Amino acid sequence: MKTNLLAATLVSVLALGAPVAFAAHHESTHEEGMYEGDDHAAHYAEHHADDIAAAINAEDRAEDERARDAVRHPDVTLSFSQIEPGSRVMDIGAGGGYYTMLVSGLVGPEGHVTGQNPQIWEDNYGADWPEVQGAKTDARDNIDFVIAEFDDLGVEDGSLDAITFMLTYHDSALLPIDRAVMNQGFFDALRPGGLLMISDHYGPEGTGTEWTNDLHRIDAETVREEVEAAGFELIATSDAMRNTDDDHQTNVFNPAIRGQTDRFVYLFRKPE
Repeated sequence: MKTNLLAATLVSVLALGAPVAFAAHHESTHEEGMYEGDDHAAHYAEHHADDIAAAINAEDRAEDERARDAVRHPDVTLSFSQIEPGSRVMDIGAGGGYYTMLVSGLVGPEGHVTGQNPQIWEDNYGADWPEVQGAKTDARDNIDFVIAEFDDLGVEDGSLDAITFMLTYHDSALLPIDRAVMNQGFFDALRPGGLLMISDHYGPEGTGTEWTNDLHRIDAETVREEVEAAGFELIATSDAMRNTDDDHQTNVFNPAIRGQTDRFVYLFRKPE
């Protein structure tokens, strides 16, 4: 059975009077937010609308990151995540910490979130990260950032409640790492019942990572197969980020499609 959780979340937040600027999905290209596979998702969206609104509307979020909400749709991803207040979370491929900051607001002062980046990213793209990340850690006690490899996180087994991997799983295919080891590391780091949320740009069906270097996309089924091979079970999928006008053939940074790519969103769970 499919449940329109995005609509339910909107209704709940509006009822609270929270000033959330939810992104308007283009009706000809983005299907309504639909969830499948886990009944708890409906319960979460209904009961955590205030937490989601608070995370998005937090006054200490940087203005340039607020501006990215229109294409990142944090209303969708946070309501889909099922991350509970008080959770211990690692945000994989965090960059400057856009999602790290949002998850920090969701888990609250009793929770904690660690933003992770590999060393090569820090060296090549992270010139402003010390300042950007430092502003976050200065503002909030429940955030820190680490340099660690995707396939060697260096965290204690069973120490995390959730992992987020947002729009950067495909980047792991561009690095000299073992993705099987990476996904096994995620599995080991999570407690039994822990959650792994992955969102990325759809690549051409059946191509695996063949076009990842050129397009910065990845075949969704390849991601599912790789993650399930580590022992995870897929419990929910979302169509809220679909864009049927995207032909999956264009580089995601092309101005014609940037911010409007067709994206899959998966929620996996480590079995109890």
